[in-house]
Amino acid sequence: MTDHQTHSPSETYDDESPRQDDESLPRPPHQWVVGESFQHASVQPDFTTAAQLRDRLRRQPPDQDSPLRIRPGLGVDDTEWSDLTSELLKTYGTAVLPEGRPPTAVPRHSVLKHSRDNVLIGDAHVEGDAFQAQLAVVNDTEMLRDHTADQQHVPGMLLIEASIQLVTWAVSEIWLPPAGHPPYYAVMHASAFEFSRFVFPLPTRLTGTFTRTGPVEDDKIPLSAEVLVHQAGQDCSRVCIDLHAFRPALVFAIEDGQARRTLLRAAPAA
Repeated sequence: MTDHQTHSPSETYDDESPRQDDESLPRPPHQWVVGESFQHASVQPDFTTAAQLRDRLRRQPPDQDSPLRIRPGLGVDDTEWSDLTSELLKTYGTAVLPEGRPPTAVPRHSVLKHSRDNVLIGDAHVEGDAFQAQLAVVNDTEMLRDHTADQQHVPGMLLIEASIQLVTWAVSEIWLPPAGHPPYYAVMHASAFEFSRFVFPLPTRLTGTFTRTGPVEDDKIPLSAEVLVHQAGQDCSRVCIDLHAFRPALVFAIEDGQARRTLLRAAPAA
């Protein structure tokens, strides 16, 4: 059973103030291009979707003497970024300067996903028992398509899922099985979530560590994991997970046995 604990973002408003949106205000010479699922974030002048950017540049072409710099935010994948930057280079030359690239997602099987669109971490790597990745969100991931808040921030459930994916990926990277055996399988049994700041569709880094919580056995390793979500120099959320790294054969046998016993208990009385 999983114990979920959540905390709302702090309402200190230390760096926030109401503002009136005014389309007559000049756009900044630097913009973050975000996916259509984050179009509500474009009330901030520094954010734009690809469609909004194309439309604006058609109406007001960029100035060669003051190039517009663009960078990929969340919701933009490698293919979309490549298509957009190639198109803008052909049309406007060096008046638009692309910078950076979206993170490269980890293989979908490493985070137990059937759909590539639902992989949420990229550029992942391990250093000792520590691990990290970038948040890698494509526009069509189901957690954005089915989210109803329609606000500027990244949904909290997406951050939780990204943290779980990072832990799942890291278990198979750090805890290597004996030769000829499949990778260890992460099975969680408790979790706690804390949110201190909203996360916006900007580059976002997740960092994590493992701690052993008991003796290592042949078929399982008891662990706890802590994942922090960072953006723009701030810690935004914290996810703590208790888990076992299981040999797949053992955990699947446990699952099968519980399924059969549950069916027997659920059978109608004769």
